[in-house]
Amino acid sequence: MSDRKILFSTNNIVFYIDETVPCLVNEWRGFIKSSDFRSGILKLLEVYKEQQPHYQNLHLLADTRTLGVINREDLAWITEEINPQYVALGAHYEAFVVSENAFGQISLNRYIVSTMEKGNFTVQIFDTMENAKAWLKSLTI
Repeated sequence: MSDRKILFSTNNIVFYIDETVPCLVNEWRGFIKSSDFRSGILKLLEVYKEQQPHYQNLHLLADTRTLGVINREDLAWITEEINPQYVALGAHYEAFVVSENAFGQISLNRYIVSTMEKGNFTVQIFDTMENAKAWLKSLTI
């Protein structure tokens, strides 16, 4: 696909730039153990730092449709330690395509509540990638 510039990939994670938005898409697949999840999140932050200077507004889009459960400690770590770093880099919007897994949905809901309480991002949940991208595009106009 011409709008995908893959920047990082493992068995459970794929990060790519969608130039049409622009956004850094992070796809999460299946159950990911805590250590792999955290190293993936740190890699995502690194990739965002590398790519952000190349775009006027680079948003974040998480595709969590097949993501399994994420533990509370990992969610707290993201909201308390990682998200402030995104905000400092200029990221203010995060779109999620909701998990098809009930446990993944619970994790996502916990994350969103915590993120919104901290005021780090404006977060929106979508049922399709197309709707998530349309929302992010509307923010850059």
